This record gives sequence, structure tokens and C-alpha cells, in this order.
Amino acid sequence: MYRRNISIAMLCIAYAVVSGCGTKGPLYIPEQRYPQTTTETPKGAPQAAPEAAPPAKAY
Repeated sequence: MYRRNISIAMLCIAYAVVSGCGTKGPLYIPEQRYPQTTTETPKGAPQAAPEAAPPAKAY
């Protein structure tokens, strides 16, 4: 009985590993099917702050 339970457990684990998960079917680039539209910043809208310079190294 113990050996049978181990065999069933091993078969279930093997099935889970072999079946995998995720998207089924051929791979595709989503942008080709669903293109994203870009929007321009309206005039008068706040602009992003420029990046600050890294601190100077003290030697």
C-alpha cells in the first residue's frame, strides 16, 4: 500500500512538471496585435524634474 501511494505521488509530480504552465500556443509580440498609442504632454502640464547630478567624490 505504501509503495502504491509513493507511485501515485510520483506520477502526479511528473505530470505537473511535464504539463507546465503559462501561455499555451505560439509566442507573439503583444505590440503587433495590440498597438499602444502614445500621448503627448499638453502645453502647461508640469514637466518631470531633471535628474540630479551624482554627489562629488571626496578624496
